[in-house]
Amino acid sequence: MPSKRSAIIALGVGMVHAAALLGVALDLGYQVGPTAYSPLGAAWRYGGLVVLGAVPVWLALHYRVVLPLVALAVTTGYVLGMELTPPGPTFRDVAELERLAEPTGIIVIENGLYVVRYMVNASVWTLAFLLIGLVEYTARLSWSWLPGSPPRTWLSIPAARRQAVGLATAVGAVHAGVMLWFAVRLGLSVSGGLGWALYLVSTLGMWLLATIPVYLLVRHRLVAPATLLVAFVVLDARAEFTASVDDPHALYFGAWFLFLVVLLVAAGLEYGVRRAGLVSRSSPA
Repeated sequence: MPSKRSAIIALGVGMVHAAALLGVALDLGYQVGPTAYSPLGAAWRYGGLVVLGAVPVWLALHYRVVLPLVALAVTTGYVLGMELTPPGPTFRDVAELERLAEPTGIIVIENGLYVVRYMVNASVWTLAFLLIGLVEYTARLSWSWLPGSPPRTWLSIPAARRQAVGLATAVGAVHAGVMLWFAVRLGLSVSGGLGWALYLVSTLGMWLLATIPVYLLVRHRLVAPATLLVAFVVLDARAEFTASVDDPHALYFGAWFLFLVVLLVAAGLEYGVRRAGLVSRSSPA
């Protein structure tokens, strides 16, 4: 399908996706209308939902990779299912929870806000869907037993060294930027006035955490590290659907080196399995 037509269809689906979620949120009584945000805030939130719905559709039409679209359907279905099935959102004044005599006007929402949290973290979910698409694209060009084959484009598999370095660096930068924004939004901090050091070192760590598995994926066709990276990002984003005193992103952002060790171990195990001839691959293009 021509690229322009694919983009138009994807954009249309993204707008329907955003409108449907916002419609449900407004019907449930959430304050997500344009008047609730600044123009920039509204553009970020509404645009994020559009992009979130459009990217998997575009990947499916342009590259014939389907897992991002499946992931979008599952995630959006989960959000709508949690919002629309009992017990549903409950709006309670803090006075009721604190046993105060007079209402405070401060409202706490229980069993809800899934659409709102999905919307505000749309960039994290979009990153996850892009990574899923890259893993599927590489796997289907690498493993002969997988059905079908996506069209060969500017990205050859295995990629040339310079191309692999460029793509991995770019994906690492996007991952670092998104996760840094996520950390700032959540207000992650450390005691002792060393917050700047945490953000500096952890942002570099976020870059390494994505750059290394993506390079191994497109250059050496090692799928396990990138697949685990996808799982880490999805679990990190999913945890924000429910309020908790424990913040998984604090662990992911602050202790990134632990996750990196896991990715490197997975890479070593997959390399060993392939060297042993236990997994078949298609020959390089």
